[in-house]
Amino acid sequence: MQDILVEGPYFEDFKVGEFLEEAPSITLTDGHATTHQMLFGDRTRLPLDHHLATEVTGSNRPLAHSIMAMGFCIGQTTYATQNVMGNLFYRGLVLKKPVYIGDTLSTKTQIVALRQNKIKGGRPSTGMVGLEITTTNQRGEEIMRFWRCPMVPCRDPKTHTKHADDLDIMPSDIPTETLMSAVPTAWNLNTFRQRFSGVHFDQVNENVCYKIKARDTVTSAPELTRLTLNLAMTHTDAGASVYGKRLVYGGHTISMAAAQLIRALPNVVSILAWRHCNHIAPVFEEDILYSEISVIKKTPLDSGGGLVDLHINVWADRGENAPKECKNDHVLDWGLVILMA
Repeated sequence: MQDILVEGPYFEDFKVGEFLEEAPSITLTDGHATTHQMLFGDRTRLPLDHHLATEVTGSNRPLAHSIMAMGFCIGQTTYATQNVMGNLFYRGLVLKKPVYIGDTLSTKTQIVALRQNKIKGGRPSTGMVGLEITTTNQRGEEIMRFWRCPMVPCRDPKTHTKHADDLDIMPSDIPTETLMSAVPTAWNLNTFRQRFSGVHFDQVNENVCYKIKARDTVTSAPELTRLTLNLAMTHTDAGASVYGKRLVYGGHTISMAAAQLIRALPNVVSILAWRHCNHIAPVFEEDILYSEISVIKKTPLDSGGGLVDLHINVWADRGENAPKECKNDHVLDWGLVILMA
């Protein structure tokens, strides 16, 4: 009997321009939404209140949380990252159309850049893989296009591939007109604004930093990995991790930061875009995460309300037994744009 080893690609296996194995499409269900809510306790109003969502969006289908939809799209790209050592960044993500429960998301991943890291101190060879991701719905409409960059080991730990592409071909800048075109024009933001008291777009002030006192502990990390079809072995197998313990999926940290954002600004309508999202340090299960949220700028809409640029920094408290130098690690640097009424 012939033995066949089933494993993910290494750095030498990638070629610029190639499209990777297509992941299964995913139809979002109430079960997905319930699990997301159970894991993160996110208090964003529209995905939680179906009647309110109908009044605001005009659709009779429940609105999917934008961060949940983004997490599934990222999970669909992980054929390339089965052997990943860590994902360094996301760039230029824009939610071009709202996603509703019942929508089916299909994602294509293309290699756009390869850059081998310098070999230091006899460490095994590794490389950076630039990925361009495009997600469409069941009608073929483009929902998202963005870039991410995982670090992947080389099959040969001493190889020199000569790959030296410029990773800045993956843009982090998002033109204002692109953001404006992503705002759902059919949504009735005035209905949302009149329904709730408190801080709306007009009351948000630039150059303010919200420090969230409430912290949250990372739990059920492998479950989210499996739910989103994430194939990266480091998230489910401690033996496949360079840290000797399971690495938490970056989407988990992002989702917890998004939930903490709503404590500061309860009247966020939706998260519309990520200018950048950098994973500064690893996150592990049982880490306690806490956030600081800075308001960078405001862009008003002609129809009322507007876009708010935020900068969220997240730290991980590793607990009393953690080494002093990593007890309070800065783990996430996230620049995002939200829609407010």
